[in-house]
Amino acid sequence: MDELLKAAAEAKGMPESLVKRSAEARAKAEGTTTEAVLAEWAGVEAPAADAAVATPGEEQAAERAVDAVEAQAGAEVEEAETQDAGPRVEVLEPTAPVPSAESAADVDQATDTAGVEVSVVSGKKRYPVWLTAMFVIVPLIAVLYIVTVPNGPECGSAGQLLTDPVTGEAVGCDGAPYGVDVVDNFSIGQALYSTNCVACHGEGGGGGAGPALAGGSVLATFPAGSCADHVLWVTLGSAGWVDQVGPTYGATDKQVGGTGVPMPGFGSLSETELTQVTLYERVAFGDEDLAEAETDCGLTEGGDGEATALGS
Repeated sequence: MDELLKAAAEAKGMPESLVKRSAEARAKAEGTTTEAVLAEWAGVEAPAADAAVATPGEEQAAERAVDAVEAQAGAEVEEAETQDAGPRVEVLEPTAPVPSAESAADVDQATDTAGVEVSVVSGKKRYPVWLTAMFVIVPLIAVLYIVTVPNGPECGSAGQLLTDPVTGEAVGCDGAPYGVDVVDNFSIGQALYSTNCVACHGEGGGGGAGPALAGGSVLATFPAGSCADHVLWVTLGSAGWVDQVGPTYGATDKQVGGTGVPMPGFGSLSETELTQVTLYERVAFGDEDLAEAETDCGLTEGGDGEATALGS
């Protein structure tokens, strides 16, 4: 049986399982044995067996069953061959009509002047979703900005421009000259003080190794109008002051080196830095008006910035 099945499968070119099912169906239809059918398909002789004669209806049913089995076997063989041959590519014929010359021209013109690719549907341009959203979002942001910030940006380099009524020149919305950087001398002086002066005079100017500056002491020594002398004192220090000016300093003729540690000189700082740290001391610890101090120290127009030594 197994040899007949193998020979019949080779002759039919089908799997043995399908050949066996097909042979059993034909044997049942013809009233013979499965071995006889397999022998016939294999091209060999097999001993005949007694079999009942099938009716015409049974023969037709058997033939249909055999055809169905063979069809299924053929489909499975074809599927196996297709899998072995690799992926199948199904080519579909175009179902849409070929566009006319006018339609082709419309498609060629389906790119707008901004270089955005669009599609043409029923003669109308269809823009990408993101571009359509931008048409809505950008105007909405502009409206919200106008409603929430009616006066525009705050004053500064990006603020609105005004015209100075006296000079007729353009100025910022805060009145500062346009295009001119505004220097915060007070803040710069504060940073310089924290780096160079805190160790002796204290964070709040209360003194320590050096004399106190707070409580009006600094302006008592160097009153309004004498910022240049204050700058010179910071520049020279105790030793330099004695060599170039004299044994006393300030409006009260304080003795140089009379109390505390001698004042070191800070000539290593630039002239502007020396003036800025002096400005900070006068404003922060002496409560001098900032604008007046800047003028007195020569950091704005109107200040001479020239030292006139006080004391002998």
